[in-house]
Amino acid sequence: MMRRRRPTSIASEVPLAADLVALGLGSGATPVEAVALAAAWAPTRVASHFDAVLRRLDHGASLAQALGAAADAEPSLALLLRALLAAHHGAPVAAAVDRLAADTRAELRRRADEYARTVPTRLLFPLIVLVLPAFALLSVVPALIAGLGSL
Repeated sequence: MMRRRRPTSIASEVPLAADLVALGLGSGATPVEAVALAAAWAPTRVASHFDAVLRRLDHGASLAQALGAAADAEPSLALLLRALLAAHHGAPVAAAVDRLAADTRAELRRRADEYARTVPTRLLFPLIVLVLPAFALLSVVPALIAGLGSL
């Protein structure tokens, strides 16, 4: 039997992208090199946005324009892209990007916990409609038939 998986959003891929950007910036790479690193190693949906930034840069856009367009296209990446722009202007943002990754992971964990808390409620319907009638049919009804048959 094939399990149905919930579709994941791009927000679930942001922490890894933030880690890659922080790794690049922490190792002394420029923001453009950090974007290239994230484009090469990030999950596909996030990497496509970083690839778009690199393409815009290749076509002559400034880093601010390229990052702004990517932030407009995908709001869940906006904080990370703003941090890259701040790094371009000389701000030390590696620690802030690490914190962004940790905060995003905590938010995803909170959402997963909320979803997990709804599972028992959603399992009540199959329990009441399917399992309990089957139990009654297979255990109570034969006992009643045996009891009535001996009269």
